[in-house]
Amino acid sequence: MKDRLEKLLDKYWEGETSLEEEKELKNLVSLSDGHLEEKEFFLGTKAIAEQEPVLFPMPGSRSLIFSKWMKIAAVLVFFLISTTVIYKMEMQRAEKEAYEQVMQAFALIQTNMRKGTESLELMGDFKHLSTTQEIFNIKDHKE
Repeated sequence: MKDRLEKLLDKYWEGETSLEEEKELKNLVSLSDGHLEEKEFFLGTKAIAEQEPVLFPMPGSRSLIFSKWMKIAAVLVFFLISTTVIYKMEMQRAEKEAYEQVMQAFALIQTNMRKGTESLELMGDFKHLSTTQEIFNIKDHKE
């Protein structure tokens, strides 16, 4: 048994043991009278294995939080800029539409003014007639 224990210890410290050999080694060490250091070592590793793992923040985890906020800020800036651009484009479209409506109104006014002017030209032929007598060629008989 001591020979087997010594061989397994040598193999264990070289890192060449299998899981079954490690179980056997731990059992042999716990049953043997000597090897106090190895007993304490295996008891310590067992106590460590039974402890709950404590999670420490990774170095730079602050930068991870910072980068998350930076991503959120970047998305907000993107939406702000895109909203501004869309708003300006909409305003330009509305201005262009208003301009076209005003130009159509001016064209309608111009058409109606032309029609009215043509009607007045017909009246221009009668401008030399200033009285009803001249229209009907009535002569005064004052004799």
